[in-house]
Amino acid sequence: MTFFFAAVLVSCEDQLERQPDDVLINETAFESVDDISAAVNGIYTAWNPNNIIDINEIFTDNCRLGKDSGGQKLNILNQIINTQTNSAGIWLNRYSAANNCNRVIEASETITVNPGEQAELDNLLAQAYALRALFHFDLLVYYGEDITNPGALGVPYQEVVSATDAPTRLTTQETVDKILADLSTASSLLDDGITDVNTVTESFITFLRARIALFTEDWSGVIANTNTIINNFPLANQEQYALMFLGDQDTTEVIYKYDNVLGFNRNLAGEFIFTGTGGNFIGMAEGLFDILEAEFNNNNDIRFEVNTLDTDAPDETSINKYPAIAGTYLNDFKLMRVSEAYLMRAEAHARLGDFAAAANDVQAIRNARRDTSESAQAYANLAAAIGDIAFERRIELCFEGHRYLDLKRYRNILNVGIERDPRDCQGNVPCSLPVNDRRWVLPIPQAELNGNPNIVQNPAWDGN
Repeated sequence: MTFFFAAVLVSCEDQLERQPDDVLINETAFESVDDISAAVNGIYTAWNPNNIIDINEIFTDNCRLGKDSGGQKLNILNQIINTQTNSAGIWLNRYSAANNCNRVIEASETITVNPGEQAELDNLLAQAYALRALFHFDLLVYYGEDITNPGALGVPYQEVVSATDAPTRLTTQETVDKILADLSTASSLLDDGITDVNTVTESFITFLRARIALFTEDWSGVIANTNTIINNFPLANQEQYALMFLGDQDTTEVIYKYDNVLGFNRNLAGEFIFTGTGGNFIGMAEGLFDILEAEFNNNNDIRFEVNTLDTDAPDETSINKYPAIAGTYLNDFKLMRVSEAYLMRAEAHARLGDFAAAANDVQAIRNARRDTSESAQAYANLAAAIGDIAFERRIELCFEGHRYLDLKRYRNILNVGIERDPRDCQGNVPCSLPVNDRRWVLPIPQAELNGNPNIVQNPAWDGN
């Protein structure tokens, strides 16, 4: 491997009673399909979705210094990234989790499979392959030199169990090919009847294919895969949208969510607030608050109430997307929602010049979040379309781990990097990040460079 390694009450009670399975990483523990099942649960336990919130939300224009700050998350808010600071979290976690996938895959060849257990084993293996694909996709979009360039530096693909391997970096295309191959293997093994949004399903695989197509600019692939998702999942209405985040009570438009339980230690709200007191060390950006408030005042948009707290005091606004459930912060992380599929398809339509179809997809989300419906007006050109899609993605997906990647992808079209509202720059917090800054690609961590003689640094970071 790489060197780094009352409906409310009912809902709350169900969530609080769940317990995680321990991670199984010792090969001697694998003797049966039950052992494989426990190990697959361990993959989910090892995977940490929190670390993408830091880079996408706190690093960008969605956050500001909180009123109760004691220095928490200050480095990432100050956009400090180098080979030793804020570069290792995603790298370490995703390769470690991928190695757990490999343990499951390798162990499956040696265990005893009793009659009638093969289908269960296949479904477990499908999860391991699909999650391995997801982990490497995360690595590629953050550490890959240029995901739109097939020949650019990609990332190592961890396919075997090893604590001493020193792999080289594949190209972007080679990395993408392996991700897609894992998804194909997962699809061939998976029971199509599985629909649990807490686990890998065929829709999970389709959705990830759509994201890969989006980042690699395969616009026809985006449309084909998002069509499948949109045809099978409705958009949540205002009430359903609120319940989706306030107590995890609705999954109408959820394709996949990280099922957070006691013991997983994935406290999403803890990225922004002291969960014991509710004080915020990272607050909602004033610029974002103003947008959400305007949408509420003009259109009765539900996203203002879901995302904000202390609405009468905007200078003290806390992020409220992950409120406590019966006093405990166990919010599930919605990694894949159908609204994102609409926005991906809107972008693909726009890139292909169908500005009317792009506008219709964006308007579908707005109509679902507002208490009135309106018809869309076709965009005048690509810049107008991408600007509006970026605007909608910001308010629809805020604090869900998208903003940095969105700004990264759009910066060459809109010629805008990170531009914080001046009110969000107090305390010497930087107000901007230029479009050509090297921090749009994360550096390979120094510990990996020190321990792996075959790894090479991204060119912009080479020698630094």
